Amino acid sequence: MKLSKVLEGSGLRRTGPDPDITALVNDSRQVSPGALFFALPGARTDGANFLRQALEKGAAAAVCAAEPPTELRAAFPSAILLRAETPFDALSRAASNFYSRPSARLKIYGITGTKGKTTTAYLLESALKLAGRRPGVIGTINYRVDGRVLAPAANTTPLPHTLQEMLSRMVSADALSAVLEVSSHALALGRVEDVDFDCAVFTNLQRDHLDFHKDREKYFLAKARLFDLLERSQKGDKAAVINADDERSAWLLRRLKGKLRTLTFALEEKADVYAEGMQILHDRTVFTLKTPLGEVPVRLNLLGRHNVYNALAAAAAALAGGLDPRAAAAGLEALTNVPGRLERVEAGQDFTVFVDYAHTDAALESVLSNLGLMPHGRIITVFGCGGDRDRTKRAPMGEVACSLSDLAIITSDNPRGEDPLAIIDDIEKGVTDKYSNYEVIPDRGRAIEKAMQQARTGDIVLIAGKGHETYQILKDSAVHFSDGEAAAEAIKRKLAAVEGEK
Repeated sequence: MKLSKVLEGSGLRRTGPDPDITALVNDSRQVSPGALFFALPGARTDGANFLRQALEKGAAAAVCAAEPPTELRAAFPSAILLRAETPFDALSRAASNFYSRPSARLKIYGITGTKGKTTTAYLLESALKLAGRRPGVIGTINYRVDGRVLAPAANTTPLPHTLQEMLSRMVSADALSAVLEVSSHALALGRVEDVDFDCAVFTNLQRDHLDFHKDREKYFLAKARLFDLLERSQKGDKAAVINADDERSAWLLRRLKGKLRTLTFALEEKADVYAEGMQILHDRTVFTLKTPLGEVPVRLNLLGRHNVYNALAAAAAALAGGLDPRAAAAGLEALTNVPGRLERVEAGQDFTVFVDYAHTDAALESVLSNLGLMPHGRIITVFGCGGDRDRTKRAPMGEVACSLSDLAIITSDNPRGEDPLAIIDDIEKGVTDKYSNYEVIPDRGRAIEKAMQQARTGDIVLIAGKGHETYQILKDSAVHFSDGEAAAEAIKRKLAAVEGEK
């Protein structure tokens, strides 16, 4: 595609030649001849520092936030160097152009909120797939279409050129719809500015990511940006799906009144889509799905009240997209599990083990409260907190774990650039002098081993924080580590030891 076509609507003006652009990249290591390189400013480094490397590898053009040095222009006279006030915005529009606006050819569902995005996306995907809508998904676990993984997820919502490429690949795979988990980071950084949404879903707002957004109001406004984009979308019959039980819903509904079709869902407040007769059983959750188009019983394979919220969000989005209640319910029931979201670990033991992604105090409280409703002996919780992330949630997570567990084991999560013991010390500030039902085992593998050894018949063990992740991020590297694998191996060792004693 000619550079002039790639830049249409981006606000950038080229002068001189109009080369063919072969790729859009933001990493100089990925540059190939004919690429358009975007030198994006980052938290740790600036892409402008790698401009020379990009040009040496054959980039036909580059976009920078600052005026490129004169000596660089002199050294690469044939390269087109452009300056953009906001390179992210320019990349977003260029990516949409380069991949021929794929979101215009798909029915796009965007899901935002602190909790529930991934599970809601899986449930909605299941409903759309069963109804023949051939969905793709871009989310926290991976990017996939029709059950085939296109790529592992580096970010919940990738950079614009990766996002548009994935949507283009979905179009090529004959997908009819796409479900996007839309993070607050992505909304704040403009990654989805050029996606034409058909439906936007707001699940809830809890405390998280304050290291990035600084305060809760900015965090909420970042999420609310999704509904601005929905309103701006060129699609017809657009719909907003909002959790009426969340305190921020009233503000959103007032803002959208008269502008967009809205569907609300709730368990407590009056709503368009709601649940009656909810029962949380040991292996499923049952309720009656009530909608403006009728009611239908649902046998959900996922456990807990929070998953009923996720199911209601997915059902409301499915209805907004044209499915009837029975088709929506069938899709909800067809989903057997979500990786790393209250995912069972089965290795022949007589106690229950769950792996869950809960990594905030609110998420951990929700999961443990729901587990407390199940038949059980004791609840044992293994958890930690990630490094280089919001420190304000560490002490509250400790308090939640100790208050809702019989035994809490505090360990390391993804420490990143922080000292794991310093993170654990922050967690202990929420429990010291308040609780005695905890112990500290910094090594995550040993912590999981101890939990399995401590578990007795009928107990529930929750391993929280990392969920589906198969790695642990240390200061200078990432190593393979899976909570599920570690738990299964620990159980096998325990059972082998018991068998050896007979």
